[in-house]
Formats: sequence, C-alpha cells, structure tokens
Amino acid sequence: MPKYTKLFCLLFASMLLLSACNMPAAGASTPTNDANTVQTAAAQTVQALQTQIAGTQVPTQALPTLAPVNTVVPPTAVIASNTVAPVIIPSSTSAPVQTTPCDRGGFDADVTIPDGTNFAPGATFTKTWRIRNTGTCTWTSGYKLVFVSGAAMGGPASQALPGNVAPNQTVDLSVALTAPTTPGKHKGEWMLENASGARFGLGSSAKSTFWVEISVGGTATVTGVPNYFAVTSVQTTVDPGSGACPREVKFSAKITVSKAGTVTYYWIRSDGAQSSQQSIEFDAAGTKTITTTWTLGASGEAVEGWEQVYIDNPNHQAFNQASFAFSCP
Repeated sequence: MPKYTKLFCLLFASMLLLSACNMPAAGASTPTNDANTVQTAAAQTVQALQTQIAGTQVPTQALPTLAPVNTVVPPTAVIASNTVAPVIIPSSTSAPVQTTPCDRGGFDADVTIPDGTNFAPGATFTKTWRIRNTGTCTWTSGYKLVFVSGAAMGGPASQALPGNVAPNQTVDLSVALTAPTTPGKHKGEWMLENASGARFGLGSSAKSTFWVEISVGGTATVTGVPNYFAVTSVQTTVDPGSGACPREVKFSAKITVSKAGTVTYYWIRSDGAQSSQQSIEFDAAGTKTITTTWTLGASGEAVEGWEQVYIDNPNHQAFNQASFAFSCP
C-alpha cells in the first residue's frame, strides 16, 4: 500500500477515536468541551501528519521540453468553377523602332575615276558617282550636289540634280574637275542638299560624305584627255530673240568628248519639261553642237527661265544652265 494512503488511513482512524472518546455515556452529564475543542485537536493531528508527509515527499522531476510538433493542415479543397481566370501576358521589352529618314542616300558605285587614279598636273576629268535614294522622300531638281571640304579641283560649289529620283532609285551625279598642279594625293568631299538647304549624307550617318580622290605627279595613267569615253564639257548658250511675243528662244550646246563614241542626251527646262532622248555620234575626240528652241511669252508679259543639257550616256550628268529674261512689248 502506498505511503500516502497509510498516513491518511491513520489520520482517519485517529479522528474516529477522538470522536468516540468525546461521545457522552448513557446518563452522563453534558461534557464541558464544546465542538471547537474537537476541531482544534483534529486540526492539530492533520497538521502533524502533513508535516510528516512533507518530510517524506519525493522531489518532483522537471519534465523534458519537447520540440514543437509541426501540425500538417490538410489543404482546403478547391471547388472548380466555370470561370476562366484572365491570362496575363507579360509585355516584352523590344528595341525602339527606327524610322527611315526623309532624306538619306546610299553609295552604289564609282562610275568613273576609282580612288587613287593618277593624273598629270592640270588634267581635266569628269567624276561620276552612282547614288541611291534610301530615304522616303523623292529628290527633285531642287536638290543639289554640294562641295563641302578638301580639294575642290575646280568643281562647282553646288550643282542641281538632273531630275526626280524616287525612293530606292539611283542617279549618276557627275562633276567636271581639274587635277591640281601640286604633286601628291588630293581628296574632295561632297554631300547632298535638299530643297530647304539642309545637307544630308550617305549610309547610317546624316553627316557622312562621298568623295573623289586622285594622285598627281606619279606615272600618268590619265593625261589631259581621259583614256575612257566621256563627255568632258558642255557649254550651253541662249539667244532670247527680239520683237513681239510669243517668240522663239534658241539654245545651243557644244558637247566635247574624249574619244569616239555615241552620246545620248536630252534637254531640261525650268518649267519642269524635258525633251525626248536624242543621240549624236563622234568619230573621234572633239566637239559638236546641238540646238533646240522654246516658244515663250505673251504681250506685256515678263519672261524668265533656263534650259540645260543632261548627258545620259556616258556621263549621267547635267551640265550648266543657260538662263534668260526678257519683257514682251
């Protein structure tokens, strides 16, 4: 039997004994001790037993600390619905779209005078570039070929384009030049200019140029007369006539070539019109004259304009304009 049980049994028995001792016998007089005395004795007995029990208690051992247990919560059941969640497509970052500029050109070929061609000092020659319109705007006769830096070699400061050049079309631009008298390499750079006077270049850069580059003083491969067939000059003059209007305005052009060959050409007028293509044969190097007329004016009218020759073959080049101005009586 456990020790605590024995002690409580002993306590209980003692209380019974004390109660019995205080019970009155038959015919006895009323005891002088009241209930308080009995309760005091019982309390003292209980206190004595508690003291005894306290002295015999086994020390309480601390319970070990247990690690927390992860409670697995079952996932909440998902009830499928007919509602389709919106699909979010992430926007992709792309390179900015590059737009093609209005005015831009591309270099196709050196039609004449490859870079490094050697000339005798003072030799004359015609340089021709084939340029492509890589922009979105049509080039008109208001556009120009302009000299920008380097050796001008006697070329013009600017020269009008011979006619319209639509996007992705090519045009051959030519200038009549003279080799410098100083030996060495000489380079002249050129650009295009639109009708508003803004210059533009070739390729990806708006400021890139194209050029003619020659050598002077070496072993002459080209002397005063080029060794290829070319129109070396065109001199155009005009006779505005006189008298009543309308009147015939006469134009003459002296065409000089380097050697035998066929020249094809047409006339360009300031009102935008141009003649049909014509041709002239040369049996050798030399000069021939071509003519055309233009009927203009009305009574009391002031008239002005110009006309020029465009050499389609072999140069692909527009030469000088012959200007006129007169008043009709």
